[in-house]
Amino acid sequence: MLPKNKEYFKKLKPFAKKIILLLKNAKIEPVIYGSFAHFYHTKDKDITVNDVDLLIPKKKSAKVIKILEKEGIPFKAFPGGHALIIKKGKLKVETDPLEDTYRDLNNKLFPRRFDKINFYGIQVKIIKPDIMEKFYETALAQSDKTRKKVERRIKELERFLGRKLKWK
Repeated sequence: MLPKNKEYFKKLKPFAKKIILLLKNAKIEPVIYGSFAHFYHTKDKDITVNDVDLLIPKKKSAKVIKILEKEGIPFKAFPGGHALIIKKGKLKVETDPLEDTYRDLNNKLFPRRFDKINFYGIQVKIIKPDIMEKFYETALAQSDKTRKKVERRIKELERFLGRKLKWK
């Protein structure tokens, strides 16, 4: 099964796999979240997966930058150097610091519970659906700009979980 943007995603998979392998070979354990995690768990074939979002420990960001530079892989670092957009043409993998991103509205860390999946031949961690629920709750409160997109994802997650979420 593939997301709505099938052809793009077919090109994104090997790039994301390459980045994940580079991280794992450097003893950095990424955690997949974002649209791919949503797609993986809900099987929502109407979602577009424009990038693969990874959480990495904040203290590993400098190491990731060195790896990317050594490999000649273009990237953009945001202020502080802890969030990165890694590119190959139009393909993107984004990394965010686990400790800053994995928090609720009260700035409390979400429980560190992950699933392990086979990402096209690589074992990698992915956030669990109940943690996605917490991410969506936080996202709704933080941005009016993405509200419709998040509400749509919540409805798909509700369908997948077979229950209503507390989000209104």
